[in-house]
Amino acid sequence: MSKTLTKIISLVILAALIIVLSTIITKKRVIVIENTPANYTTNASSIFGDPALANNIENQQINAIFLGIPGAGNSAPNLTDTLMILSINNETGKGFLLSIPRDLLVRVPGKNFYTKINSLYQEGGIDSVKTILREISGLDFDYDFVIDLKGVEKIIDKLDGIDIFVENEIYDPAFPGSNNSYELFRLEKGQHHLDGETAVKYIRTRHDPTGDFARMRHQQQILLALQDKISSLNPLWNSATILSLWQISAEHFKTNLSIENIKSAWEMLKNIDLDKLEFHVLDQASELVIPDHTILGGQTAYILRPKNGLNNYSEIKDYINNLIK
Repeated sequence: MSKTLTKIISLVILAALIIVLSTIITKKRVIVIENTPANYTTNASSIFGDPALANNIENQQINAIFLGIPGAGNSAPNLTDTLMILSINNETGKGFLLSIPRDLLVRVPGKNFYTKINSLYQEGGIDSVKTILREISGLDFDYDFVIDLKGVEKIIDKLDGIDIFVENEIYDPAFPGSNNSYELFRLEKGQHHLDGETAVKYIRTRHDPTGDFARMRHQQQILLALQDKISSLNPLWNSATILSLWQISAEHFKTNLSIENIKSAWEMLKNIDLDKLEFHVLDQASELVIPDHTILGGQTAYILRPKNGLNNYSEIKDYINNLIK
């Protein structure tokens, strides 16, 4: 395997790992105001994507969507409790990663009812997610990546674990276990070497005063740890590991990135320095979204909404536009 090919493979894997799944396996599925239309289908492509996808490397600004799902074997396998937007300036290599809160209430594209944004992929597929994220951000998206929870665990284990500094002790006595049970999850403050199972728990737990926002920051922290591990792989001595990572990706990733445009992705990714990538969270501290409650499916549900009201994304668009460099 050539040095160039191993770099391409590892960087494409790294791009997909930006979603670094953090899913809460919910005890009840997200409720919508009316029944899901029967013609809604999930239409994310396979790992090798659509061969007809245009070569977007000529664009100065490259935008991508990263989604995380629990995957098969879970009660709600396609809820996207991880939603991230990546935007990179193709000339400067500078960019940002923005985490979108799963509880953001949005209008289902083309319909007259609302749901939480984390159910859109489950209900309408990747096109539905792209449509609403385009409305929220004002961006057009070139690439999309979806990865399931088991894939993250396998990748971390294949890398022999990752090193994480836990800023605050985690004590979660109600972490979701098997068969709708609960278990204790605890991590003391300090430096830890995490295997795949523990790392996934770290990015799933919401037992923190800031709840879901802490999870989004954990996602970004895990990303940097993965970046360190992947970038340290030697194309010669670690070629077997890199190939294994690619095989795991083929099993657990879905993307519109194809073999035909992998060179385009390489040209984009090779200039990215994640140490200089800006990380942002669309949370209450940004003053762009505020907590609220509404009735969904006859039950009171916690939601987030834009500060200026439902469907008013003008301030969010301005915020994102100021992030583009």
